[in-house]
Amino acid sequence: MFLLTLIVFIVIIGILILFHELGHFSVAKFSGVKVEEFGIGFPPRLLKIKKGETIYSINAIPFGGFVRLLGEDGKSDAKNSFNSKKTRIKIAIIAAGVVMNFIFAGVLFSIGYMIGMSPIRLNPDKFGGTRKDIVVVGSIVDGSAAQGAGIKVGDEILGFASPEDFNTFTTSHKGQEVKIDLKRSKKNETKDVFLGQGEVPLGVGLISIPIVKLGFLRAIAAGFTELVYTTYFVLKMIIIIIGQLLFQFKLSQDIAGPVGIFNITGRAVSFGLVYVLQLAAILSINLGIINFIPFPALDGGKAALLFAEGIARRKLIRAELENILSLIGFALLIILLTSVTVREIIKLL
Repeated sequence: MFLLTLIVFIVIIGILILFHELGHFSVAKFSGVKVEEFGIGFPPRLLKIKKGETIYSINAIPFGGFVRLLGEDGKSDAKNSFNSKKTRIKIAIIAAGVVMNFIFAGVLFSIGYMIGMSPIRLNPDKFGGTRKDIVVVGSIVDGSAAQGAGIKVGDEILGFASPEDFNTFTTSHKGQEVKIDLKRSKKNETKDVFLGQGEVPLGVGLISIPIVKLGFLRAIAAGFTELVYTTYFVLKMIIIIIGQLLFQFKLSQDIAGPVGIFNITGRAVSFGLVYVLQLAAILSINLGIINFIPFPALDGGKAALLFAEGIARRKLIRAELENILSLIGFALLIILLTSVTVREIIKLL
């Protein structure tokens, strides 16, 4: 399971970065700007291939990527340079990565609804289609019959339409041995369980999860509606987290670094493909929102400066100073990422 989780984790991160940078790359090419390098990860460089005027590279530090444009550093005014383009074109190139992240998330949600997915923020009855409710173990009481039988959180209880139906079954069989069919990691199992005599004979808390399956057009409508509602929710959470960091100097427990995301990926893999799609979509939304925060080294910082320069109709800071600010911003982000990662490792140990 560890190896599969690692592969899925690397693939998800790689694809999200690829689509983000592909947004910058596509709009730059369409706008006639020379792309000097399209890189996945940050240097040192591991592999490079030059095709046409562009170097395509894979780099050693996996958590990021870049598109290096001619004139982006302000050192060229050639006709095909970034520096020579109008402000609106520059902003479009910078914003394209974020836009691609949101589009990609909407596509993933749409695919999820075609396969059959549990809505994240939508009413499951909103778009029609077919609906099936599954009963899942949400919590387990310490020392309970369920714990003794090896039942785990996330197991799907088979053969029951609702938690109420299952509770009726266990209550009517108190003090008896029963067979419980469940699904774990896409495999069916049967547990022989001797039920207790208490109010909750098995000792579990159950959750009813609706699975909605839609046709092609309805799935696209639902997927992109899900994108809007989920983006709004994630944006609110990120604003709260940033507020805690800036005004309370507190690193929220809701921030997940590479280790946390890896663990969540493992759980998604164990539940199945559609949960991996959901996770990738949510990460893509997070990547899009975070990247557009007006902070040096992020796309939002570059776009904000370009917007201000467009209003002022002049260059506000020298390219050298802008590069220094970007390096400082990047260093602060690395420090934050390292702090979160260390905290997660300590928690695991």
